[in-house]
Amino acid sequence: MQKATYTVTVTNNSNGVSADFETETPLSLLVPDVAAEVVKDLVNIVRGYDTEEESDVCGW
Repeated sequence: MQKATYTVTVTNNSNGVSADFETETPLSLLVPDVAAEVVKDLVNIVRGYDTEEESDVCGW
């Protein structure tokens, strides 16, 4: 039997790029530092899609 996974998705409506984060432990996202890091990483991915630089695209 497969374990349930939960997905957090961030989509850039300007260009349609989206990035997903899957976890088997959604309660970990209730920890503010963990949730902030997940969202930061996803935002950097979707905002960095059109740029050469892959890290810290949104300046966090």
